[in-house]
Amino acid sequence: MQEINEMKKVSKLKRDHLEWRELNFKQKSGFFPVFKEFKSHMGNLSPGAISLFLYLGLHSNNLTGESSHGIERMAKFFNKSTRTISSWLKELEKEGLIERIQIKFNGPSHTFIKPYSDSIKKDIDDELPF
Repeated sequence: MQEINEMKKVSKLKRDHLEWRELNFKQKSGFFPVFKEFKSHMGNLSPGAISLFLYLGLHSNNLTGESSHGIERMAKFFNKSTRTISSWLKELEKEGLIERIQIKFNGPSHTFIKPYSDSIKKDIDDELPF
């Protein structure tokens, strides 16, 4: 009897996940995919840097991977100092996951999420229109 109950729970969990996923796609509520290759970077990053990477992904343009959130805004979100956020950003840059560029003099830095799959990095320049 317990096994039947557990199987019902498993079925419900699977169905709930599928319905949640489909609802979010229909509502176009946005998402950020984390691909399998990210796993190889996780051991080199602090938990804070991983959280910041997810934050940047959720706040970036899906086509370009660009986010213009400033360090102060990120610090406020995480309730951390700007120094801590800067440290996490440096971790992500060192790992090759992001690049920060200040486009205009005295303007905000823009953070770009970089491809982290070696197979994609090789062909990406040939396929993009910009």
